[in-house]
Amino acid sequence: MTSRKEKKQRRERLRPHPARDQILDLMRSYGKPISPIQIARITGGTLGSAAYHVRTLVSAGVIELADEVRVRGAVEHFYALVPGDDEGLRIIDPVTQLLGLCGALTVPATDGGYPRPGVLDELARERLVGVLDRLRPEVQEIVAESVARAEHAETDEDGQPRN
Repeated sequence: MTSRKEKKQRRERLRPHPARDQILDLMRSYGKPISPIQIARITGGTLGSAAYHVRTLVSAGVIELADEVRVRGAVEHFYALVPGDDEGLRIIDPVTQLLGLCGALTVPATDGGYPRPGVLDELARERLVGVLDRLRPEVQEIVAESVARAEHAETDEDGQPRN
């Protein structure tokens, strides 16, 4: 059994990876235990990749084994977020991602020299978190509309799947 201290140390060493953030977001959205097979189907990734990232998240104490079900002679494992562990829901810092998207990881030097790293003080970080909080619902709505359009395009006028 891994101690809380060991899990905390593993989490601190956990390297950011977009697939792991996607898995955590998927688990949070779904709200029920999910297997690597289901994760691979939903994300379009391979089972091997999904299983690897799930093992990594389990090792870091971010998710845990929730259930095992026998399926055609094999055992399918289902995982869930560790209850009450909100700090593990994002591995990649969304503020850092925003800086990268906006080309603000570095700023031009005032003397014309090399660019300087974009270091944030607490006020700047709070303001950027506010920007993300205001932007998040609009982004989620745009994605939901896109998914609905794609689902509609996959069915005919009677609601039957197109071949």
